[in-house]
Amino acid sequence: MVEPPKSVAASAISPRDYIFVVDISGSMHGFPLDTAKTVLERLIGGLRPSDTFNVLLFSGSNKMLSPQSVPATRANIEQALATIQNYSGGGSTELIPALKRVYAEPKAPNVSRTVVVVTDGYVTVEREAFELVRRNLSKANLFAFGIGSSVNRHLMEGLARAGMGEPFIITDPIQAPEQAARFRRMVESPVLTNVRATFGGLDVYDVEPVVLPDVLGERPVIVFGKWRGEAQGRVVIEGQSASGPYREEIAIDGRTPQNAAALRALWARHRIAALSDQEALEGGDGFAKAITELGLKYSLLTQYTSFIAVDKIVRNVAPQNAASVDQPSPLPQGVSELAVGQALGAEVPSTPEPEMLGAVAVVLSMLAMLRRRARRQNVRRFTA
Repeated sequence: MVEPPKSVAASAISPRDYIFVVDISGSMHGFPLDTAKTVLERLIGGLRPSDTFNVLLFSGSNKMLSPQSVPATRANIEQALATIQNYSGGGSTELIPALKRVYAEPKAPNVSRTVVVVTDGYVTVEREAFELVRRNLSKANLFAFGIGSSVNRHLMEGLARAGMGEPFIITDPIQAPEQAARFRRMVESPVLTNVRATFGGLDVYDVEPVVLPDVLGERPVIVFGKWRGEAQGRVVIEGQSASGPYREEIAIDGRTPQNAAALRALWARHRIAALSDQEALEGGDGFAKAITELGLKYSLLTQYTSFIAVDKIVRNVAPQNAASVDQPSPLPQGVSELAVGQALGAEVPSTPEPEMLGAVAVVLSMLAMLRRRARRQNVRRFTA
C-alpha cells in the first residue's frame, strides 16, 4: 500500500490539469443535465488558481470551450459556467469521439491530468470506451460521474476502473453536493504521479493492477500480487513528486507479517474484475473458465458463479396455458422523451438529414393539396 501523508502541504502538490467531459445529449435533458451543471459548478468552482482546466461538451458532435486548458481564475471559471448554462440537452450520445479528442490534447510531462466524464451512460460502446481509456492510461486518470435515475452503472464503473479512478453515482439531486465534495477531497492533492512498482529477488506474478494510478491525498494505491518461493527480496516504489523524483525500497524478509487472510479474497476480487473487463473488451467468453475457477476457489460472486437457493415447489404447473401480456417499458424517472432511441444505441442526429427534410416537404405538400380539395367540395355542397 502506497499511502499519502495525513496532511499534504501545498508545496508537495503536483501541478494539476482537469478536463471535464460533459454529456449534453437528449437523454440528459431535464434533471440529469441540471444536476450535472450543479456538480460542475461545485467542481470547477473549487479549483485553485494554480490549476488549469477545460470543458468538452458532447452529444452528436463535441466542442471544447477553449482551444487549450486555461488557468482556473475566477473570470475563466465564470465564463465556462455561463456557457454550460446555455445548453438544455439534445442530439445523440457520441462518447468515443469525445474521449479521443480529450486524449489528443497535449500535456506537460510534470502535470497530473484528470479526466472527469459526466453522463447518464445511455450508450452501448462499453467495449470501445474501456479499451480507449486503458490504452491512454499513461496520459490521465479518469473519474466517472453517472447522473440520472437509471444510470448505466456498468459503463461508469468500468470507465473508472479502466482509468484508475473512482465512479460517482448521483440518482437524486440532493446527492450532488456530497459527491462533488468527495471528488474534490480525493483529487485536490496529487502527491505522486507516474507511479511504478518493481520487485527485486521475488518471483512475482499475477500483479493487480498492472498500471498504477496517481497517489492522491485522499486515496492510497494498493498493489496485489503473488510470489513463489521464500519471502526474500524488496519492493521498489518510484514516481514523480512536486519536489522531483521519488524512490523508496521496502525490504521483504522473515519479519514481514504473513497472516493477513483477507488479502487472498481481495486479490481474487481484483483479478476477477480485471479478467471480466478484458473479456468485455475482447467479446465472447474466453475468460469464463478462469473467472469460474477463481469464483469457486475463493467463494466469490462472479458473472459465472452465484449463491443460489433452490425452491422445489412448482408454482405455475401449466405455463403454456398462461395468458401473455404486453408489458410497457417506461422511461426512467426524470428522463424526457428526447432520449427515445438512444438507450438502444440508435443514432439520433442533432439536425435532420436532407432525405428527412425532403420527405417532410412531400408530406406537407400532399396535406395542402388534400385540404384545398376538401374546401372545393364544401363550396359545391353549399352552392347546391
